[in-house]
This record gives sequence, structure tokens and C-alpha cells, in this order.
Amino acid sequence: MTLGAKLSIFHSFEDATEKRALEYIEQQFTGAYTLTPRWKIGGGYYYRWSNPLLDGYEYEHRLLQQAGYVSYFGDRRLSHRFRLEQRIRSSSYQNRFRYRVGFDFPLQGEQLDPGERYLIVKNEMMTAFNGSEADAENRASLGIGWLLGGGQKFEINAQHRTLDIFSGDGIGHLLLLNTTYYISR
Repeated sequence: MTLGAKLSIFHSFEDATEKRALEYIEQQFTGAYTLTPRWKIGGGYYYRWSNPLLDGYEYEHRLLQQAGYVSYFGDRRLSHRFRLEQRIRSSSYQNRFRYRVGFDFPLQGEQLDPGERYLIVKNEMMTAFNGSEADAENRASLGIGWLLGGGQKFEINAQHRTLDIFSGDGIGHLLLLNTTYYISR
């Protein structure tokens, strides 16, 4: 059994000089159980504080259930994550399904050792649904991480979000800078 905690801060490039630049602060607590060397299952809880510098900020509680799978492309490891979420917001409730594929590549040597940097490439597709309403997003990100040792790592990545794919309002785009600190035991 692995327990983990994560703190993420998202900054918007579009609103860099305004109070809206700090989009979200998220805290996450998760647990995972290894079924086989390639499969894990788990669950967790998120708390999101949206637009914390503005008056009338919003919050979100999020319950999640997930399964993770590892596959290989040649000798390189690919991670897959399937996640269901129940999002309880200050203004609404939403269910969501997410699929993410990711690749962490050591910048030195063949394996990732404590103190080393690594390249992060991820793509996540998701759909939100409630009764007769549905929507979708795609999130592509590229970043760099540091394996600090002792179950800790720090990552910085740029993320492009394609929003409102199934919405009648037209597709939107958002560019974010994400900084994340992880700890797991």
C-alpha cells in the first residue's frame, strides 16, 4: 500500500499581470494498492481553491477512484491512468472520466536515481457528464522534474488545455504553468 500527498499551484499565462494569474491551488491525498507489477488501483481526495486572490473565490471537493497500468515502448516505460471523479463544487456537482498516458525520461543514464532530473511528457483526455449534459477536454503537457529521494519529487510543466470540445460555445484554449510537490510512502 502506498500513501501519497501532492500540492499543485496553477498559474495562467493569459492573465499573468492580473489577480486571476493564480488559477488554482490543489491539495491531493491518495492511496494505492499494487495488484501486479503492472497494475495498481487506488482512490483519493482533492481540495481545489479556485482564483484564491479574487473576492468570491470558489472551492471544489473531489473524490476519485483510479487504476494505473504500465506498458513498455521498447525499453521505455509508459504509464496509463484511468480515473473516475465526483466533483462537488461551490456551485454544482459533476462526474468525470479521465485517461492519461505519460512518459518520464531520465536526462542522465538509463534509470532515474535520487537527485536526477527527468523530462515529463503527458497527454490526458477527459469527459465530464451529468444526465443529459456532457463535455470534453484534452490536456497536453511538457515539463521537467527532480527526483529528490525519500519518496519526494518536484515538477514544473507547461500545460495546454483544449476546452469545451463538445460544448456549443466553441473550443477554447488555456495555457498554464503547473508546479507540483509530491511525497509518498
